[in-house]
Amino acid sequence: MLVFLSAVGDRVDQDKFEQLYHMYRQLMFYTANSILHDAGMAEDAVHQAFIRVLDNMGKIGEVDCPQTKNFLVIIVRNIAINIYNDRKRKTTASLDELENWMPDPSAAPADAVEAKEGMMHLASLLEQMPEGYRSVLLLRYDNGYSAAEIANILMLSEENVKKRLQRAKKKLQALLNLEEVSR
Repeated sequence: MLVFLSAVGDRVDQDKFEQLYHMYRQLMFYTANSILHDAGMAEDAVHQAFIRVLDNMGKIGEVDCPQTKNFLVIIVRNIAINIYNDRKRKTTASLDELENWMPDPSAAPADAVEAKEGMMHLASLLEQMPEGYRSVLLLRYDNGYSAAEIANILMLSEENVKKRLQRAKKKLQALLNLEEVSR
């Protein structure tokens, strides 16, 4: 919050911004999280929204009024939708690489087909997982990074990365079990 306040020019706007932050940040988080279904990304959306609010402080009259509330919700909703669309595009692009996947030339044709189907199935399961889980799984098992390297990449603690990996594996197992039950 201090970073935001340092960007505001005069004391009156600082007070107004502080009131906006305390009054609407939970609502903004709820709005973003209902779109993104990921708390970390929802926090990023709220942060970006407050940066936009700083640029538009002149458009905000009273702090506690329906117009201000709607203005802030619209800003955070649009940012969350943009983040969601960007995430979806990136996931689709990386999974499209599977179409060009080449099997091991020494493998039997039936094994190659089965391997590709398995890869496509795993990709579809990964798409169903929250971004935080999917990213640590891919960084660890697809790219071969250690927990410490993933922590540096994602700017998280190493313990947080280890816990996310543990939870991601559990979530993936639950998705697999759910498929087995529905068969």
